[in-house]
Amino acid sequence: MEVPRTHVETVTAAGSDEEVQVRLGKWINNQRTRRHSLSEERERLLTELGMRW
Repeated sequence: MEVPRTHVETVTAAGSDEEVQVRLGKWINNQRTRRHSLSEERERLLTELGMRW
């Protein structure tokens, strides 16, 4: 999973018309930085999604 740290996604929550900006790049970077404190399940799920550690 290659996502630039500055990447932002605009999403609409289910049941809402309001758009929200999600700092996806920053979130992914934080997951990589905190890898050793993630639960085994979270790490496994992210790996299955193609996370590049």
